[in-house]
Amino acid sequence: METKLEKEVRFLKIYAVVATLFCAMFFLTAFSLKNGEQKFEEITANRIKIVDANGKVGLLLAADYKKDAPGVFFFNQEGTESGALFYHGTRDKDGKINAYSLLTMDQYKSDQIVVLQYDHMGDQKRYGLVINDRPDTIGPQAEKLLEDLRVALQSAKTDEEAQALRKEYLSKLPAREIVARRLFAGRDVEGAAQLTLSDPDGKPRMQLKVDNAGKASITFLDSSGKVVRTIKP
Repeated sequence: METKLEKEVRFLKIYAVVATLFCAMFFLTAFSLKNGEQKFEEITANRIKIVDANGKVGLLLAADYKKDAPGVFFFNQEGTESGALFYHGTRDKDGKINAYSLLTMDQYKSDQIVVLQYDHMGDQKRYGLVINDRPDTIGPQAEKLLEDLRVALQSAKTDEEAQALRKEYLSKLPAREIVARRLFAGRDVEGAAQLTLSDPDGKPRMQLKVDNAGKASITFLDSSGKVVRTIKP
């Protein structure tokens, strides 16, 4: 005849087996498995890495990878970031808008050369397509200037300060040695639809524009930015 203790032990064993079977059934029904695939109703994560067969990251979905902006970031087969899509949007305590969105394609082992961008600072908006030129290799002088700029940007407290620092440092070398904007096609801060074509040093040389009053023009500029000819209807 079983004692009370033996009955309790036997009950616990049965309970453990039933609980284990229940958990197994739960996990099997929670996931739909087919050819190694798992399907989820919803995933909550700060970052998700998509890797290749060798474990190298090819794509990163992140809420805070850079600039406090959630986005999708792409990496080449050598592990170098090669493009991104991300968005940021906030208002300060005074209600001023600070928003931007970027879709970028990077030059190999370098930075952005094709950019689809949206910038919104306060009441100023600009958005469009930007094409940049970058040298295949950066010289020692340019490399040092860029490093000095990276250090200086760490002390910038506002976007305005950061923009001023970039302008100051990048003006010290010809743009073709670092980065030169060759084309902008979009809406400028004054509300005009505009196409700007620039020389190898990033200096605008021709602008096709329809302003916010509907007036069209073609403008030619010299290397100093002086208007040399304007064509209007």
